[in-house]
Amino acid sequence: MFIQTTTLTVSMSLSATVSLGMLYIPKVYVIIFHPEQNVQKRKRSFKAVVQAATVSTHLSQKSSDKHNGETKVEPDRSQ
Repeated sequence: MFIQTTTLTVSMSLSATVSLGMLYIPKVYVIIFHPEQNVQKRKRSFKAVVQAATVSTHLSQKSSDKHNGETKVEPDRSQ
């Protein structure tokens, strides 16, 4: 009974150690060996994303007067 308890305890401890190592070793590697990559990325707020999407759809609608796949036909003025 003592061997089963010890084996279970050691295996759970090893599993937890491996899990934590896999989570944090890449972060520690970047911090120690590549500090130039340790820069916070610029994040866009939800409001900025919505505003950019609204402006791009508004501009695309202005640039083309086509609706539902229709093509604009210009009258022939060569006469």
